Amino acid sequence: MVTRIFNQNNLVVTEQEAKVVGLLAEAWNEFLKLPTEHPMAKQEFCSAIHACQEKVLARVGLRAINAPHGDQP
Repeated sequence: MVTRIFNQNNLVVTEQEAKVVGLLAEAWNEFLKLPTEHPMAKQEFCSAIHACQEKVLARVGLRAINAPHGDQP
């Protein structure tokens, strides 16, 4: 059973997924506290964080696609 923390049009993010996305945001905030070692570091780290967040949030869509017709994820 999926614990629902957001539900609109059958899109559901679990508590664990929300936690992971939040931890990624925390990682970004902590990274910003580091001294700059390379001019592209922030942009590259930001892109990597976004890629990870996309993987986590895509799980909602995968559950929706894989759910039997008429079922909620």
